[in-house]
Amino acid sequence: MFNIVPQPNEMIITGGKARFTLDEDTTITKAAFVDEFRNFVQKQFDIRIHRDSEATENTIRLELTDEPDNDEGYRLVSRDGCVYIYARAENGLFYGLQTLKQLLLQGNGVIPDLYIDDKPRFAYRGFMLDSGRYFQPVKEIKRMIDLMALHKLNRFHWHLTEDQGWRVQIDKYPLLTEKGSRRSHTNFGLKPESGFYTKEDIRDVVDYCHRRFIQVIPEFDVPGHCVAAIACYPELSCFSRELKVATHWGVKHDILCAGKESTYRFVFDVLDELFDLFPDGYMHLGGDEAVKMRWKHCPHCQAMIRKEGLKDEEELQQYFMSRVAAYVKAHGYTPIMWNYDGVDNVDHLDRDIVWQMCGANEKNGIVRHELEAGRKMINASAYPYYLDFPYGWVDLKRAYNFEPGISENILGVEAPLWTEYVPDRKKADYQIFPRLGAIAETAWSAAEDCSYDRFEEGLPEYFDLLNAYHVHYATLKQALPGKLRGTAQALWFSRRVLHWHGLHNLIDDARVEAAHKNDGK
Repeated sequence: MFNIVPQPNEMIITGGKARFTLDEDTTITKAAFVDEFRNFVQKQFDIRIHRDSEATENTIRLELTDEPDNDEGYRLVSRDGCVYIYARAENGLFYGLQTLKQLLLQGNGVIPDLYIDDKPRFAYRGFMLDSGRYFQPVKEIKRMIDLMALHKLNRFHWHLTEDQGWRVQIDKYPLLTEKGSRRSHTNFGLKPESGFYTKEDIRDVVDYCHRRFIQVIPEFDVPGHCVAAIACYPELSCFSRELKVATHWGVKHDILCAGKESTYRFVFDVLDELFDLFPDGYMHLGGDEAVKMRWKHCPHCQAMIRKEGLKDEEELQQYFMSRVAAYVKAHGYTPIMWNYDGVDNVDHLDRDIVWQMCGANEKNGIVRHELEAGRKMINASAYPYYLDFPYGWVDLKRAYNFEPGISENILGVEAPLWTEYVPDRKKADYQIFPRLGAIAETAWSAAEDCSYDRFEEGLPEYFDLLNAYHVHYATLKQALPGKLRGTAQALWFSRRVLHWHGLHNLIDDARVEAAHKNDGK
């Protein structure tokens, strides 16, 4: 029996004497996207498959057909010494090849006669990489994209702007990368950290994703998480304060001023350049953790509240996000933001903004209300989808057994990797795998086909697959830590509180408040 991740909807081994055997004479149908599969076979079996659409023996035939009822679905049939993959669209054929990789690896190049019928449960199956806090070279980004494709994930959410670093070249505002991409030190060893992606880099990554049928969703986080931008252009904040790019973890209190028209012009200018780089029709606007202490004392923000007939600073943020979302929609893009929590209503928030659920699932009152009202959402609930969390908080079984969606308005699933505590590839691999395999399976496979016990039994074969990609994954023992080990991991991760500039924020808030009182005299 083969153990495929994610588990196909239906797999039947039909037996028979005929079987497909990979060898030097194997051919595959000519198609632009097959080179990724051919490279895999060459690395694993030292065999270079020929491309030949006319071959009839010992071949892997890819055929477009109307039979599958889903653009990403496929049928894979091994019979008469050949492998046939049928799909309605090329991305379905590509996913069939990802399954074929695992069949070949587990069968050592030999596949018995079998039949697989497969399609995804959710149309949106995502992974988020935080490049704002730690910069990853393009080579590492592409490696992660290959692993996404292997797991049949189709949305790459790229977190590119943060308090700790601005990572995307914006021609109209050159200081964003000249200055905003550098911080003097990090939480680890007081080492400086820097880096950004040129427009050429961005286009290269986007093209690489498209060749693997992955759409790219950039995140330009506003109005909070903007200290790196404010450090470059102080006039973006309420009081034009001179700041440095943030060095440490934690929510910062200096955010974009929502009362100045110049702020909106800046946001729209950045978006104009992002539209040109990211053509896939989604734009993530962040919107989370916007502490509004500055807005309470800002004459510009208070004037905007009065002008727009808003009740308070919470409604001002809804106005801000809706105004930016309207600009995004006017350019043919769908706006996304992290979900609201801890508020009674979002009556002033654009209904077309897709929420990315982070701190709450469907049981949360405002989330449930918005789902029932028709708002579309992506399930990225911190528990269990935040991959930076230690296994002592979210072990492999918990990640697998979480039910991702009970509402038709949930578009799908996304697993974010925040990187403040993930400074390198080895640590990233350990945090991501095997949990991403579990999450990918529950995003792709039908709910009735999911079984944690079966998934765990198939981990040796899954680990062999990860070994083929040189992944430094967590072992089963590490991914299912006992109580003592789990507690130790949780305590280690909780030390981030020590790296939070909470006292600094309090002192800074007092300075701003005192200055405001003095200005009012």
